[in-house]
Amino acid sequence: MSTSNYMLITVASADSAHVGGVLEKVGRLATALREDAGAVSTRYGVVVTGDLTGNLVLFQGYEELNGIDRAFDVYAKAEVYREIVSTPSLKIVLRNLWKLEDIGLASTSSEPPAYGVVTRFGSADLMMDRMREALPIFEENGAMVVRYGTLITGSNVGRRLLGVGYPSMDSIEKTYRALGASEVYKDFLANAELDWRNIVRFEG
Repeated sequence: MSTSNYMLITVASADSAHVGGVLEKVGRLATALREDAGAVSTRYGVVVTGDLTGNLVLFQGYEELNGIDRAFDVYAKAEVYREIVSTPSLKIVLRNLWKLEDIGLASTSSEPPAYGVVTRFGSADLMMDRMREALPIFEENGAMVVRYGTLITGSNVGRRLLGVGYPSMDSIEKTYRALGASEVYKDFLANAELDWRNIVRFEG
């Protein structure tokens, strides 16, 4: 089974009147990226908290960097991509590349998550040992998938990114309640410069 080692993240803004139509097209684009660019995984939805609230987001996972080249070939050829970018009011806000690390996740759910929590922070090193120690807290409280690594392009290059998928808002609340009571998480926070955390509601 292929593993996502790199994740291409695209965020776009659009007037609320166009969001539903754009999301339907992004779903078709995601299918093309899996079939024609070899994307290992795709997730897309709407940011529902923070300064990017209402923006659309697409995550594409690839085993190798050359998958990103194939993705741009799909963009160049796919009619659905031309439909997306020609949408009135649509604007690409950012497109960044995220290098993922193997943190030893025991299993992932075959069901798609309903929500994702994306956290960005700075740290002197990757803190892999601390991440692996904290991983069971996420899993035991409902996390379906955990992705962790470093942004390697964009204005926040070098910052760490943690993405966790959940089945419900309730599981997010349970997780952060458990993290707040954990010495492992307190130690993690003492060595991290947390600067951004938002929730995404996934549509596909």
